[in-house]
Amino acid sequence: MPIFLQLSAILGIALAVSFIVKQLRQPLVIGYIITGIIVGPMFLGLVRPGDTIESFGQIGVALLLFIVGLGLKPEIIKEVGRTSVVTGLGQIIFTAVIGFAIGVALHYDVITALYLAIAFTFSSTIIVLQLLYSKDEQDTLYGRVAIGFLLVQDFVALLLFLFLTSASANDSGIYGFFAAMSFKVLAIGLAVYLLSRELVPRIDMAFARSREVLFLFALTSALSLATLFEALGFSFQLGALSAGVILSSSPYQREIAARLATLRDFFLIMFFVILGASVSLDIIQNFWPAIIIFSLFILIGNPLIVIILMRHLGYTLETSFFAGLTVAQISEFSLILLALGVSLKHIAAPVMGAATVVGLITIFFSSYFIINNRRLLRLIEPLLRRIFGVDKNQVATITTEQPQVILFGCHRLGGGIVATLKEREISLLVIDHDPDVVQELETAHTSCLFGSADDINFLETLPVSQCQTFISTIPEEDVNFVLVEYLRRRNPTAIILCISNHHHQASSLYTAGATYVIVPPYLGRRYLIELLREHGLNKQGYLAERELHERELGYMQNGINSSVL
Repeated sequence: MPIFLQLSAILGIALAVSFIVKQLRQPLVIGYIITGIIVGPMFLGLVRPGDTIESFGQIGVALLLFIVGLGLKPEIIKEVGRTSVVTGLGQIIFTAVIGFAIGVALHYDVITALYLAIAFTFSSTIIVLQLLYSKDEQDTLYGRVAIGFLLVQDFVALLLFLFLTSASANDSGIYGFFAAMSFKVLAIGLAVYLLSRELVPRIDMAFARSREVLFLFALTSALSLATLFEALGFSFQLGALSAGVILSSSPYQREIAARLATLRDFFLIMFFVILGASVSLDIIQNFWPAIIIFSLFILIGNPLIVIILMRHLGYTLETSFFAGLTVAQISEFSLILLALGVSLKHIAAPVMGAATVVGLITIFFSSYFIINNRRLLRLIEPLLRRIFGVDKNQVATITTEQPQVILFGCHRLGGGIVATLKEREISLLVIDHDPDVVQELETAHTSCLFGSADDINFLETLPVSQCQTFISTIPEEDVNFVLVEYLRRRNPTAIILCISNHHHQASSLYTAGATYVIVPPYLGRRYLIELLREHGLNKQGYLAERELHERELGYMQNGINSSVL
């Protein structure tokens, strides 16, 4: 079939399927895989193994890994925090061990079971981020933790690509393998460091003067390093990922990622279409027990592992449950890793087809889990409480019998509020569901309690009836709505201040009883008008405001870690 006719047919079917999938509020990757099933040998037979489309898919994988690498700065591990590192690594280890046991029990050989176990440890950063941003929950506690441990997973995936390519190229025994592996890690690490620190800052500035030239520079870097790594005996996937890491230190990395995103999406569609085309009725019939068991393990087992780890670290059941739901699907990395295993002849091609079906099932259900996480928690909370127990509210050693202000949420914005109230000698009680924040508050001699703002049983224990003012810095609409309704019912005369990112949410909170709702876009516009009225065209006035702003940004960046406390 002529390539243009083949592409037109695939894209037309992908458009129709993706429209339906989007109406069902599902990630588009499901539509692409379903398109592959439709155009593959099972139905229309438009795509077959070895077609030119398969090369397009490999380009898509390279660009995806390159853009992922752009976000993997070496400093990111420090930024994601201890909880994300412990949870991310713990989930990978436990999922891999249990997954390997399941694979062996299903009579897979050791190598295949190991591939499946490791591949199924990874969750989709892209899908989870899209869902979190669609719900405005990327800045919530569970959202920050989830994004953190997904980035940890991406780092582990990078090391796995290096490991697999080293293993495939080595035939000198176990000692020779580890020697070669160590050498390659050091060589690649040194090369990436030198290029990112010394060469890239000098080169990308020259190319950045033109967006088109910057685009060509980034594309050339991704594909050239992918080709070079493959020629040196590594995988092209590792080369593309390394190219992204090298450019991650560039001040233009966001611009590069944005410019390549559309091109990546086109070629990536072809990758998922090829994956879908690898699914056949024979594979489903032959592998259906494994498909069902692994799907249930990922949908139920992975979240349980994260919940157990986070409960052990002291987080509330709600935060642990919501973060756990974000790992209830497999990742693009999972399928890319298995595709690499097939190309290296470590595993059989039908295993890849079965894993693709697992991906379809888990991505489909986990999307609904994340979108409806609060409704799902209410449904199964009694069962979870019987398993994991009640939250252990940790009270600080310094308490206030009747605070004038109760502050809900002390991350970022809350730290500045605490400092201001202390300066004015106003007694306060801080409520937060992050155990690390509670510990820091205790160290700063601030009265605090550990708990969730939408837990009615916990709210019943608070001294709210005589409190003068309540402040919520929590961005979640559902949590604020429950909190405002409860506080207004218990204390009709109190001042209730809260935050909302959208005008329609602010209206709902006013109806529920809020005294004033802070809407950042509205306040930003009003503050800009006040600045213009006060300073006009006087540059020094704006520089003075900037100095004040930069000091206040310390609260946003460091949370409560401020010397003012």
